[in-house]
Amino acid sequence: MAKISKTSVKELSAVDQAYYGIIDLVLSRGLRPGERTSVYLLADRLKIGRTPVREAINRLQSEGFLSVAGRSGTVVNPIEHDQARQLFALRSTLETFAAQYAVENVTDADLMDLSRGVERLGDAGSSSDFVRANTDFHSAIVALAGNPTLSRFYAQLQIQFHVVSYLAERGANPAAAEIRQREHQDILNALRSRDAVALAKALQAHIRTTEIALLGS
Repeated sequence: MAKISKTSVKELSAVDQAYYGIIDLVLSRGLRPGERTSVYLLADRLKIGRTPVREAINRLQSEGFLSVAGRSGTVVNPIEHDQARQLFALRSTLETFAAQYAVENVTDADLMDLSRGVERLGDAGSSSDFVRANTDFHSAIVALAGNPTLSRFYAQLQIQFHVVSYLAERGANPAAAEIRQREHQDILNALRSRDAVALAKALQAHIRTTEIALLGS
């Protein structure tokens, strides 16, 4: 595992704060897909220096979350309906692939962490809180496959889903929240049983439910 030098911890922390701060602006609807902004505006909104904000923008640009035009024009990349469908199909493929290995590698400690993750999902007080908890939950399952390349691809995919999740308010309702929570519990139960087939089916069902909620049937 790579070590972080003591001299870079403070700088890295500022970049990470800027990175997640920009994502949170989108999740909280403070920054719309397609809306133009800049290093200066983001630094002012996030109360962070321009250098870490600029580095965070470069990182998000490389991940496909932002586009930069000219010296100061920065835009959150919108995602079209057909592209969102493709992202859901890719997510289903990656999570299904991970399922067969996750059941072999999951430990009791992992299950405890995931159980707490389900609780976080149920307690989420806002769409942005839910999206973060949901990303953590599913990323943890993919990580159980023990495949760093898969985890890296999945992390890049999740960045795109932060923009797709901008549509979440449109379909938000208590009944849908209850369904999502039951589906997360089904996923956890399948992991507890070390049943790869049941886990894959639970993940696929949950992804399809989310796709319909956001994009329609």
